[in-house]
Amino acid sequence: MADLVKAIRNKVNRPKPGIIVHTPEPVSSPALYIEQFCLALANQGITLGLVCPKNLKTRSALEQNPLIHVYPTATRSTDRTRGFIRKAIGNLWFVHSSLWILSRTCGRDTIVHIQYALHFPLGILFFLVAHLRGSAIVFTVHDPLPHKWLPAGYLRLIEQQSLAWAYRLSRELVVHSEAGKQTLIKYFRIKADKICVIPHGPYSLGLGILPMPQSEYLEVLLFGALRENKGAHLAIEAVQQLFREGVKIRLTIAGAVLNCNEQPWWSNCRELIAAYPEPIRVIEDFIADEKLPQLLGNCHCMLLPYTSFFSDSGVAFMALANGRPIIATRVGGLSALLDSSGGGFAIEEPTVSGVVEALRKASDLGLSCLKSMGVTGTARVMTECGWPIVADGTRRLYDSILADIRS
Repeated sequence: MADLVKAIRNKVNRPKPGIIVHTPEPVSSPALYIEQFCLALANQGITLGLVCPKNLKTRSALEQNPLIHVYPTATRSTDRTRGFIRKAIGNLWFVHSSLWILSRTCGRDTIVHIQYALHFPLGILFFLVAHLRGSAIVFTVHDPLPHKWLPAGYLRLIEQQSLAWAYRLSRELVVHSEAGKQTLIKYFRIKADKICVIPHGPYSLGLGILPMPQSEYLEVLLFGALRENKGAHLAIEAVQQLFREGVKIRLTIAGAVLNCNEQPWWSNCRELIAAYPEPIRVIEDFIADEKLPQLLGNCHCMLLPYTSFFSDSGVAFMALANGRPIIATRVGGLSALLDSSGGGFAIEEPTVSGVVEALRKASDLGLSCLKSMGVTGTARVMTECGWPIVADGTRRLYDSILADIRS
């Protein structure tokens, strides 16, 4: 503990960059996003500070860049096997250290760019610290509405009000699609000129377009955090129905349940699978970065049968960036992505029958057509949503804010 405090003091006593990026997320797609986002800004010559958990899995790559000053906080626990009390104490220490470091690194001449806010209402503390220090807050709103609200009652009201407060304390809000912008306007009455649309950015694995696997089956992948609104239950029943009808199709579900509120739903999914398991494989775990090429390389397409969804899908950008077409519902930013990328087609309704018809179409199109869609999607998403475009839009936003601060 003493070594960590000493290291923190040494870090925060360095000259402060004018831009501080803050994230509480140490793993999974948020960690990949933070890595690519910060490196893209550095490639444009922008010096920035990054306040992040000590266990951010992409931290070492960021620390090697001389324009990125990393200020590690205490570790944020993601171990689901730890006891509730131990995990709670560890995460409270993380929050304390993160707030303290943020307060020491930001000031009146600083932009604090919050990426992936901590769960509300706890997350509002970081906005308050930056606001009280006089910093200009930029908030990238990856999820304009939560995937699932807290239980009804006072807790939900507090969550809703703290989220609305975070939006109002922010000087600028960044969303990844017009759908996200309209969600903020509709549900929170945010003025349109306060919202900046900047693309999400694709997760390329650096291997180019992955070759399609040779298989007599249509290999379908459903990947990412396991949540009810991602529609895995629809995918399970749809694939089972098609397989019974003689369609050569297999589904791989790869990911982990990150929230105890999702456990009852996932238990129901496991019962559905157990009733007819032959066409379904489950990898219930976090997928390490080094295993992603094999996982994506073993599928022909990515399935995203999302139901209630107001965000943009990092999984979709990953699939398209690596040559895999997407089959997705038209919710959140997925509708615009389907239309602009040409890298897939839509599930017309978020029901079992809707998913059945979309997968039947994929099977009828065949491997050659799916491959062509994947190639088209890669070309367009890398051209229209690449990280240089993300960095350029972000730099122009920063320049505008800093010019106003310093005038």
